[in-house]
Amino acid sequence: MLYKYTCKSMGLICPFVATDISLEEVTKKALEHVLENHTKEFNSIKTPEEIQRMEQALARSTNVIVG
Repeated sequence: MLYKYTCKSMGLICPFVATDISLEEVTKKALEHVLENHTKEFNSIKTPEEIQRMEQALARSTNVIVG
């Protein structure tokens, strides 16, 4: 399978796209991007709990593009 995350899927105006055969790897790439570029949009992502909630949201916004 191939997974794809886009910032647009989270409602952001940003061209970022992450793809990989692993959902975990796509989520990791997306989280790194969000933490570097979108902290203002998501207010606070600092505690382990907030990071975990963001990872879950990113995983839910990731789509399978090839089955």
